[in-house]
Amino acid sequence: MVESVKMKGDVVYLRLDCDFTNRTDKAKFYFSFNGKKWKPIGDEMQMHYDWPDFCGQRMGLFCFPTKTTGGYADFDYFRIGK
Repeated sequence: MVESVKMKGDVVYLRLDCDFTNRTDKAKFYFSFNGKKWKPIGDEMQMHYDWPDFCGQRMGLFCFPTKTTGGYADFDYFRIGK
């Protein structure tokens, strides 16, 4: 599912929570404009892991211009942890 949210300001925080407990393998997506109050966005995603050829999920952040060619997105940090 694709979902959009109107920007408030110049900064948005994104969060991805993954649950690998007992092969649950689910991911939930969140956003925040202040880094403290998080709101869910999109659907929960069921991840798949196929062995022996690892074909797991890959996450990334990208900038796609919608009105004119060019532009940029500035990602200040990317943190992985609990």
